[in-house]
Amino acid sequence: MMGFIRARTEEQIFSRQEEIINACDVLYSQYGYEGVNFKAISEMTSFKRPTIYIYYKTKDEVLLDLLKKEMLDWDVSMQRVIQTTEIMTKEQYGAFLTESAASRKKMLRLLTILCTTIENQCRLEKLIGFKKEADGAFVTIRESLDKYFPQGDISKKNFFMTSFLSYIHGLYPLAYPSKKQSDAMVLAGRTYIAPDFNDTLYHGILLLLADL
Repeated sequence: MMGFIRARTEEQIFSRQEEIINACDVLYSQYGYEGVNFKAISEMTSFKRPTIYIYYKTKDEVLLDLLKKEMLDWDVSMQRVIQTTEIMTKEQYGAFLTESAASRKKMLRLLTILCTTIENQCRLEKLIGFKKEADGAFVTIRESLDKYFPQGDISKKNFFMTSFLSYIHGLYPLAYPSKKQSDAMVLAGRTYIAPDFNDTLYHGILLLLADL
């Protein structure tokens, strides 16, 4: 059996990171945040746990790259629609933005713990890289507001962006509580009716678009 060979080119490094991210993706999709760890990742990749530390210092840094990948894919899918659609009414734009976000459940789940958990366990340089690259999706949304609502007030467009970001960070866990959370509410004697994610987001977007 061949011994371990250190990645030396950018392509080799990227390939190793992709392998780690893909393993993290499987673990997170199946077991959630708690199910992601370097031991489990190493068992799904072609190299041992110490090698993972060359590229990532914590599991949160891997999850950050997974989120970045999801957000870059989201950006591409939105751009594809925007580039081929010259005009949208507020209702059409609201439906488009709602559907594009709602189809990214993995991204939404990760966003709910980005600021409270993931970012706190990542090196500063990793966060800087993430914010430079992953923010492209929100730049695309901001540019789409200028395209479809050119007469809209700048301050109101800025408010839309802040509010929309708050929506997608906070709405998902309310709409999709975990089984443990649901069980706790039942045992506590509480009746909880989860909001419909798509409907709540859509009507929230329409309210934000009202003055544009």
